[in-house]
Amino acid sequence: MHDILIALSVSFMAFVSTSMDNLFLLITYTLHPKYGIAKVRAGYLLAVLIMLGLSVAFAHGMQLLPAHIVPWIGLIPIAIGLYELWLLRRGGPDATAETEDIGSAKRGSVLAITMIMLTHSWDSIAVLAPLLSDTRPGLIGWMAVSVICAAILLTLFAQKIVGHEKIRIQLARYAPKVLPFLLIAVGLYILTNTPTDIT
Repeated sequence: MHDILIALSVSFMAFVSTSMDNLFLLITYTLHPKYGIAKVRAGYLLAVLIMLGLSVAFAHGMQLLPAHIVPWIGLIPIAIGLYELWLLRRGGPDATAETEDIGSAKRGSVLAITMIMLTHSWDSIAVLAPLLSDTRPGLIGWMAVSVICAAILLTLFAQKIVGHEKIRIQLARYAPKVLPFLLIAVGLYILTNTPTDIT
């Protein structure tokens, strides 16, 4: 039971930490006249399911590597975290700028939302695939459930804060600053020997 709780919490945090850009897109799409709440939720959740499938597929491929190499895959999220830190140091584009052009999709369809959300999910795949590859097979289902629950909570949270301008501004300001440290923490978790590991 203890191992399941660790797997649930780590996968939940790993997904949420790499989904801040999608959260801003969820908020913006909810406000967009071409899209209703139902389309936004359906498109995003479909993107999450595809992303999760890709992560599991990549993880399965990584598990074919020698067991002593698998933990070193944790260097991937660490590298992404360090890159995000570097972008912050040089004043890279913030998350709010990313959401300004999302109305460029020609149709307000579920598929359009799914495709755009997927293009913003590469970092989730880069973190979840190594995490899943370093996890015992019996815990992967629990981690998938955790990711889906986190996605549902993000859609509800996005809907809730649509009417709160101050919260949106604070999220846009601080989320990019927290993300690199969460990514590095996930990478270190993969590198270390933990109860959820394959070996």
